[in-house]
Amino acid sequence: MMGIIKSLLVLLFILSFSAPTWGQDLKDLNLPPAEKKPWMFKGFPILAWWAPPGTARFEDFKNYKDAGFTLYPAHPDMSFEKSLEFAARAGLKIMPFRSFQGFNMQRKDVEFPKDSDNIVGWITHDEPSGIEGVTAAITAVNLLMREDPARWTLFNFLPPQAQHNPDTQPIIDAAIRNGLPILSYDNYVIGADGNDNIRDHFYNLELFRKASIEYHVPFWAFALSIKHFEYRRPSESDIRWKHYTNLAYGAKGLWYFTYWAPTNWENWDNKAIVDPRNGAKTELYEYVKTLNLAVLDMGDILLSLTNIDVFHTNPPEGHRAFPKDKYWISDVVGKDTLMSFFQDPQGQAYALVVNKLHGLNKSARETSDLVQLTFAPEVKSVRAVNWLDGKPGRLKLTDRKTSLLIFGGTGVLLKPDIKKNP
Repeated sequence: MMGIIKSLLVLLFILSFSAPTWGQDLKDLNLPPAEKKPWMFKGFPILAWWAPPGTARFEDFKNYKDAGFTLYPAHPDMSFEKSLEFAARAGLKIMPFRSFQGFNMQRKDVEFPKDSDNIVGWITHDEPSGIEGVTAAITAVNLLMREDPARWTLFNFLPPQAQHNPDTQPIIDAAIRNGLPILSYDNYVIGADGNDNIRDHFYNLELFRKASIEYHVPFWAFALSIKHFEYRRPSESDIRWKHYTNLAYGAKGLWYFTYWAPTNWENWDNKAIVDPRNGAKTELYEYVKTLNLAVLDMGDILLSLTNIDVFHTNPPEGHRAFPKDKYWISDVVGKDTLMSFFQDPQGQAYALVVNKLHGLNKSARETSDLVQLTFAPEVKSVRAVNWLDGKPGRLKLTDRKTSLLIFGGTGVLLKPDIKKNP
């Protein structure tokens, strides 16, 4: 997730995996079948690129867990063994990188544990590009999934707008065909000038939403948490907007980039969610912790849901406006609201209502909106299952209507009681 710099570093390591003779078409890539057993990790995945390194204090690992992070992506660098020890002591499950990520001193003699109960999966590559890089990543995933199909393995895709020759869709098709159990991708969209790349953000979400549904494979999505190059340090409303829109499109795991930070890189801030010089919490720590704990509170429900449809009251170009009288929420009035409909395995309906208002240096409170919902006649009652800044529980309905004060970037998960037809 480091863009060009990190991609070049990763390419130095991809040859550590044997790969077949490179073809010119991913349609021809058919590796030995890789079985996918139920994943040994049972929680909702929340993790950060560049979590505390093994050179940090144990307290820093505990702070990482206390902020609602559930997975620790260990880096195979000079402090690898110490990071595994501290993560396990903090009660974290671990998904080590299998390739060097450029954060600490590189080493070539890393021995990856094969039977640790704390290690629940692997990350092979970040942002592989070109036929050779992509094929190496798919091959590495296939090999590790064949060796241990209960420890799910992934590689992280480039942002689709930066992925060419091959494009993202054929990579998804080939990777899943050859055993990839999780889709994960980068997505940089909040600019230092205060503008957002809304077009790419929602295009990418729709691409991975559709692939996830088609292939029955979960996808993980990303929020920026460090200022670098042309990207801004996120506000409270930015952080919420990014991840609640990810969840509305059906994401089953959340990334942050980054938790730790460099201290002397040109064009990079020297702090992220914490300050790497002493592990001190920045203002982002509380924003992230509040959001993560809210997500974990509804995590089991989110993991069980299948996305049905997504609509906008103010749709970006190429996306759909909310249709009146089609779903159990028959109408919505809001300045910029995202409406996402879900269903659980028993057929129970849910909806995530997201206030998309957010912006540079703007708090969640100052970007709040009063969203009015109208429910279909067959809806007997509605309960707010999860409402970060409001009161969960049964909603008061008047003439089948209710109004929700939703803070900027934030979502409210709703569950209706619908009258069944005789």
